[in-house]
Amino acid sequence: MKIKTLLSTAALLASVQAIAAADSLPKNILAQLPPGYEVLSSEKGLLDDDQLADYLVVIHVRNEAAYARKEAAPARPLLLFTGQPDGSYKLTRRNDHVVLKINEGGQCDPFEDGEDGLAIKDHYFTIQNGVACGQHWTWYITFKYAPKLRDWVFHKAISESWVMNPSNDPNADVLIPGGVSVKSGKGKPVLLFEKYRNEEMY
Repeated sequence: MKIKTLLSTAALLASVQAIAAADSLPKNILAQLPPGYEVLSSEKGLLDDDQLADYLVVIHVRNEAAYARKEAAPARPLLLFTGQPDGSYKLTRRNDHVVLKINEGGQCDPFEDGEDGLAIKDHYFTIQNGVACGQHWTWYITFKYAPKLRDWVFHKAISESWVMNPSNDPNADVLIPGGVSVKSGKGKPVLLFEKYRNEEMY
């Protein structure tokens, strides 16, 4: 009963978040979402060099909470919409792998709240996956706009972890850094946003 209650609560929270996220998006973008999906998170900013506002939108299936304890959880596509001169938005790129699935965070959702999961600045954008229950880790994946390619390419991935402090000192921090891993795209073959897969991190 307790597990069912938790799942019901998670589903309700997800529904509220989806409504709030969708309310902030242009209708033209919402009309392009695939059937059965709703908005999980979104961010507005300049993703290319035309000075027109663009959007990143993470979507998920409506009954996603039902997959929290199953192996075959559905993907959470990240959609990249670019602003057009007529005020509309074009679905320009899509990646189904960069945002972790609901069951890929161990004991909790690695992209649960969506509040800090996306960031855009100076034609760079970053996706943040992370958990702080059972395990403690954060994974930042950044892409940048390449004007010559008119596309977005992998820039850098940073993963950080924290572990329980073995110290018996009552004043010691509960968690201590467990390690940092950085993978850069500099000096390596170009990896397009749409071609990026999570295993590229390892």
